[in-house]
Amino acid sequence: MKPLKILFIFLFLPLVVFADNQPWKVYKSTHFLISYKSAKDSQLDALASKAEEYYNKITEDLGFNRFDFWTWNNRARIYLFDDQQEYMRVTGDPVWSAGEAQIGSKLIQTFITAKGFLDDILPHEMGHIIFREMVGFNNSGVPLWLDEGVACFQQERVAFDKAHLANKIRGGTSLSLNDLNRIVTMHSKTETEADLFYSEAYNLVKYLITEFGKDRFVLFCQNLRDKKDLSRALTMTYSFNGMADFESAWKKYILK
Repeated sequence: MKPLKILFIFLFLPLVVFADNQPWKVYKSTHFLISYKSAKDSQLDALASKAEEYYNKITEDLGFNRFDFWTWNNRARIYLFDDQQEYMRVTGDPVWSAGEAQIGSKLIQTFITAKGFLDDILPHEMGHIIFREMVGFNNSGVPLWLDEGVACFQQERVAFDKAHLANKIRGGTSLSLNDLNRIVTMHSKTETEADLFYSEAYNLVKYLITEFGKDRFVLFCQNLRDKKDLSRALTMTYSFNGMADFESAWKKYILK
């Protein structure tokens, strides 16, 4: 997986105001307001259908389906630009970017012909927003690996090779949990370093959800929201005796 090539994530920026003479029209669905200019009905239908499908799946996968965050005036917003040039001009994103999210504002932006947006970027960014809405947008206790791991967990088409990660652990070339906790940005990382980071982040989240269940993960997120401390939230929710025990149990899960 190489998400850095397609994603720009902004956690707490204010809502962008677009200066343009052509008015935006709004397509409404249960949980989304899609702003557009010239998109076809079929394109809007496809985007809304996928967005609603992902919303239901992500909230179900994470065990958040009993918390209906995005309805009526609290719906998330998607801006669908007519073309890549307009998208780049307004957002300032590079040519390889196919979409971005302003997570604190529940705003996602893309353009009509963006490659990979519906299948990869949209569920990834929605995973960020839904998770952060649960644990708190400004929660200092949430490390980057947990945030990205939850988002990556939503990308069904992306393969994270567990066997390759197991070889890294056996060879002593994997990232320790302390290493992961210290990483706050991926901007200076190489492609190889980024691949390892995202693989470990995904598999750590998968371990918590698949081995202990969704209800326990919801409780973990609630404890993380209330305590703003990763170690305390983990030990309060699961049977781990501290972070080292959590890391050891996870590695056994990867190696088995």
